[in-house]
Amino acid sequence: MPTASTSREPLVPTINFSMVCPGVYRSGYPTKKNYSFLCALRLRSILYLCPEDYAESNLKFCEEKGIHVLRFPTEGNKEPFCDISEPLMHRILSAICDTRNLPVLIHCNKGKHRTGTVVACLRHLQGWSLVSIFEEYKRFASDKARVGDQQYVELYHPIVKVTAPFVASWVTVTPRVTLVTSDRELVEAEAAQLGYSLLAPDKCLKKSGGGAPKPTANAATAGPGSTPVTAAPAASTAATPAAGSGATATTPVSSPSASSPRQQYAQPLTSAAPMSAGNGGHPASPSPMVPVAAAATAAAAATVVLAAGLGEGA
Repeated sequence: MPTASTSREPLVPTINFSMVCPGVYRSGYPTKKNYSFLCALRLRSILYLCPEDYAESNLKFCEEKGIHVLRFPTEGNKEPFCDISEPLMHRILSAICDTRNLPVLIHCNKGKHRTGTVVACLRHLQGWSLVSIFEEYKRFASDKARVGDQQYVELYHPIVKVTAPFVASWVTVTPRVTLVTSDRELVEAEAAQLGYSLLAPDKCLKKSGGGAPKPTANAATAGPGSTPVTAAPAASTAATPAAGSGATATTPVSSPSASSPRQQYAQPLTSAAPMSAGNGGHPASPSPMVPVAAAATAAAAATVVLAAGLGEGA
């Protein structure tokens, strides 16, 4: 007669299973033989990173056990410029840091690259050094470690939305991490990050075929085969404070057109004569300057005369 210990199903961990921190686990794709092990973890959520649909058997298991499936489809970083987008990574980390989703299991197919990248970015929230982060990443990726993943982790700066009563105890505030408390603050922080993020140019290169974006005609006048130009700053003029006063000098920004494809950017006015209050707020008359072409012509004429004089003296 079988005893309780022999009749119990064996607990088979999922491939590449490991504990990341209290309430957070990582692994490869779970199968039916892993269900008993997953039950022992008392999971509240499973964070699935693959773009493919989740297996029906896994969905049924999660429904029976009351486990929420959080889907964040990400592509594997096998090609250049195929990194996980920063906004998506922000939301992945925000879900992991919310205690209402813990305990959570993070997994992709093998639990190496996508899962490894997410866990590596999560380590930024715990104040880990890059040396320690990459050591852990390589331990799971073994000889298939990808330089692109490590570069992404090095350049990534987390922006995490947290709710005060539901922040995981292991979250550490560091200069690298930005914490927000609302969706509006999250969007504003992401917009500001585009100005300094070193990961944003990769997305631009990917969309333009790997080369530098070329200026083209306006979207309204461009042909069906052309690429529209994304306008840089929304302002129509650029202003810089003039020396010695609070006034500003502006110069208009010309939009690129079909007749003049060269993009023109706003440049600050650098007048030689500053604005002064004694002149009614108007700039003084600029000092006369010799045009470059005229100076070059005068120099050439002087050279000819000198050469002629030397010839006569000889």
